[in-house]
This record gives sequence, structure tokens and C-alpha cells, in this order.
Amino acid sequence: MQLLSTAFTILALISFVAIIYPFKPFKKRSYAGFITVLSILAVGVLTPKDNDLSKVAEIGINEGVVADSVASTETVPDETPSPLTENALSTASIPAPCGQGGLELGDVVAVSGEHQIRLDADQASPRVKNEKASRALGRAHYHVIDNSTTVRRVCVQPEWTKIRIVTPSWLTQVTGWVPNNALRVIERTTDGARTFVEADFYWDNDTQRFKDEIISIVNRISRENRNCSVIDPSSVAKSGSRSQPNDPVFYVTCGSGANVFNVWFRPDEAESAQQFSARTPLAKGAAVDACEAAAQAAATHPSTVEFSRIWDLAYIPHVSGRARVVSSFTARNGFNLELKYRIDCLFDGASLIETQIVEDQS
Repeated sequence: MQLLSTAFTILALISFVAIIYPFKPFKKRSYAGFITVLSILAVGVLTPKDNDLSKVAEIGINEGVVADSVASTETVPDETPSPLTENALSTASIPAPCGQGGLELGDVVAVSGEHQIRLDADQASPRVKNEKASRALGRAHYHVIDNSTTVRRVCVQPEWTKIRIVTPSWLTQVTGWVPNNALRVIERTTDGARTFVEADFYWDNDTQRFKDEIISIVNRISRENRNCSVIDPSSVAKSGSRSQPNDPVFYVTCGSGANVFNVWFRPDEAESAQQFSARTPLAKGAAVDACEAAAQAAATHPSTVEFSRIWDLAYIPHVSGRARVVSSFTARNGFNLELKYRIDCLFDGASLIETQIVEDQS
């Protein structure tokens, strides 16, 4: 279109000259004038207006942008995080700053030795007072942490750490400051389970002879007994009632609160293939039957025993593998008088280990 416009412009100039000085092919001035007018009109039609040019330019720019976008989509690969970026994006949280150059780590750690808890990060700071113990004992008593304690690191400073007690569970409201060397990271297996080490235990004359065996067994109990996810390694001690000469028996305490119980073991069980699996309490039906049989065995006239299996009956299983049945029964005595009794049966697994019977005076 631009070429035609140029041609008609040249033709208009030539024909205009022919009006002044006629020459071939314009023999007459009127013919040359006619051609000049037509050429000028043709140039006017073929030349785009300013706004048309701007539209063309705008379309060209837009088309160029679209083309660039398509090209970038085709030639530039999707952005993927680098290993460093990916790790940062997957991190659940980054420790917040605290105090003077400290970090709120929030992890749970173990304690080495015994240490006082201070109100501030200073050895001269007052100790954190145990108000309940002070009132009970009638004198000042202060909170301490030791091997039996785990704590959460609330704010880690260059030399001191603010902690909150995690275990024992009845002291979780206690917070304060301890030196950094009082704490140590808890060792764990690849699946996150705690690994108990020598520093977690209290060693005395009875236990230190069997250090390796005790450490191995306590770790096995922690892994193999589903009810020992909470275990107190500092509680390991020799059992005075179960041990015999040249046959020591030890125990460790598992659980917390109302679910505390002991697991007994011998040092030579460290190499045993038998697992320290959780014991299952005797089922309710079997326990009630065995307790009723115990009532009949204790009665002067067993055939007269009427055992309550509904109204006065209570069945209490425990995570240790023990179970307790408490109920009542009536029976006739040697004078043929019917009396009412209360009975308490304690089972360890399937074994009835203790029975108490008293006359009901109510």
C-alpha cells in the first residue's frame, strides 16, 4: 500500500509539471490536470491516518508482547527451588529471636547432673522457690533439675538458657534460667525414639556393676513396651523383695501420673531374644470369674455364696498388665447366719496375686 501511494505521488508531480510545460504523454494541459487530481486523490486514499497508524503500532506492540510471552513460556523452564531454597520452604518454623542474641529453640533436652534454677541469667540471681514444698516443710525449698528431668529450651543465650520443665509432669509450670552446660541434646534413633545413655542414669553400688546390661535393657524396654513411651532411667534400682543372692533383679519406672508402673528385669536378659512387650490385663469376664471363685474358696459354706456381678462390681485394668476386681457377696457362716462381705482381687496378668475380704458393716 505504501508503494502504490509513492507511485501515485510521483505521477501527481509529473502530471503537475505537464500542466505548465506540456510533454508526452500529456499533450494537453487539461489531460495533465485531470491526471494530477486523480493522483492526489489516490494518494489521499492510500495514506493511513494518524490514528490508524497508532492502532497499527499498538497492535504491533501487543503482538510483540504476546510473542515474547509465548517465546518465554516455550524457552524458559519452570523455576524450581534450589536445594537450599527447597529446604527453607519445607522448614516448619525458624527459631524466633529472644533476649540478647538468643533463639527460641523450643526443643526438649536432657539434664546433666543437678542444677539450681535461677530467676535471671546470672549466677547471683535468686533461685526459683518451690512454694508448695516450702509451705509443707516449713522452710525455704528451691526447684532443681537433674538427670531425672527433661526441659524445653525456651530461650538459648550465649551462656544461659531459659527452660520450662517437661518431666516430671507435675512441675511443667516451673520456668527459669540454668547454665548451658547443664543441658545436653537427647540422643535419638532414626525413627525419633529416645536413646538412653550412661549420663541418663543414677549409678550406685548395685547398678554400676551392670551398666552395659542396664543401659541395653532400658533401651529395649522403651522400644518394645508400647506403654513405656515415657520412661524414667534415673529410677533404675535393685529390687530388695525380688532379688536373691547371686540373682539380682532390677526395675525401671514407666508411664506418668496414674499410669506409673515398674518393669522388672535381670541383667542377663540383655542378650535374651524374648521381648519386653507390654503385658495384657486379664479380661473382665475371666477376672470376675476368678474373683468369685476366690470368694467361694474363702467361705465356710461355698454353696451359699451369692456374688454380685452387677451392682457392686468394679473392674479396673492397668497399663502395667495388672487388673483389679472389687465387688461384694453374701454367704452363710458357721452359725448359719447370712452376712455380707466386700472382696478385692488383684491380678498380675492371668495370676491372682492378692485377695482381701472384709465384712461389710454398712
